[in-house]
Amino acid sequence: MAHHDVIVVGGGPGGSTAAWRLALAGLRPLVLDAAVFPRVKICAGWVTPEALADARVDPQKYPLTIQPFSACRFEFDGARTETRWRRPASYGILRREFDHYLLDRARAAGADVREGARVTAVTQDAGGIRVVSPHGTFTASVVIGAGGHRCPVAEALGEVSGHEEVVIAQESETRLSPEWVEALGRWWEAPELYVEPDLKGYGWYFPKGDVLNVGVGCVAGPGADLPRRRDALVRALRAAGRLPADLPIEPFRGHAYVVRRRAPRKLAGDRFCLVGDAAGLARDLSGEGIGPAIKSGMLAAEAVEARLARGAGLEAYAAAIVRRYGSGETSWLGRQLARIPDSWARGLVRAVLNTAATRRHVVFGRIFGMREVAS
Repeated sequence: MAHHDVIVVGGGPGGSTAAWRLALAGLRPLVLDAAVFPRVKICAGWVTPEALADARVDPQKYPLTIQPFSACRFEFDGARTETRWRRPASYGILRREFDHYLLDRARAAGADVREGARVTAVTQDAGGIRVVSPHGTFTASVVIGAGGHRCPVAEALGEVSGHEEVVIAQESETRLSPEWVEALGRWWEAPELYVEPDLKGYGWYFPKGDVLNVGVGCVAGPGADLPRRRDALVRALRAAGRLPADLPIEPFRGHAYVVRRRAPRKLAGDRFCLVGDAAGLARDLSGEGIGPAIKSGMLAAEAVEARLARGAGLEAYAAAIVRRYGSGETSWLGRQLARIPDSWARGLVRAVLNTAATRRHVVFGRIFGMREVAS
């Protein structure tokens, strides 16, 4: 039975960032992930300048697909708006490339990375943490759960609530020929977002390099009917010329995640902490999760390093997450807004989206995390 300082379950942006930072601090973390990288990862691939800065990834030097955006368009209830920034406020990346890049960086820094190692059991006792996978049984003083919203660490130790708000999504990601990219040039400048009429979700049209990502997501529950929403989006995109009828696209794939509004998971204990989707940190309303995953991975690495070096408690990590992302409980304001009649809510959304300053600072800045940064 092999013993490590830290075991990281999940090699996505949160887990790989935590492992990388721990390795740079002189520790040799073990990373276990069920997939073999580069993996297929369904995600629009929306990453903010803040997230890249946290991960210490220079967009000018990143060697793989990355497309800067200094504009974004919204469509709701027949009205279209466009917001522009002087410098890039977001970037489009491919998750299968980006995640592999971050995991390889952690490996190069000294992390012991085991791919194709699905974790089947996580237990805790007075001596530490025991993690079981097909690669063997491993023990460590601390474990970091970074395995998505169904993370085995979260389910074993994090006291997952049965009342979380789960978002379900379907996406198609298609690599296009140069001829198609040129033909779609007028739509290739900026991503577009389409707010669902019932305000339960939104669709998107997201170009990045020579790849087009199209998808739709909504809150799971009665009336969700994701296939109907997906088909309606595709019909609208084809009718508008953004998705010509003779342009074949890849089949849609589904995924799910938990938004922070109703994700009161136990974020840390004496020997564990949760990061990214395992902690339910996707941004409310937008579902943007790469930035929170990277930030929480950094904070978890700092807390674990302090725990191993001087016995500091991991509750400081949980407190830092709550300060930054909230408690995971629905706020008083959120409860009041939920009572607003649908017609009033649609009017409020129209007013917010049609006001440039509110759209820039509230919708893009706070909900999507899109802010230009000085070069």
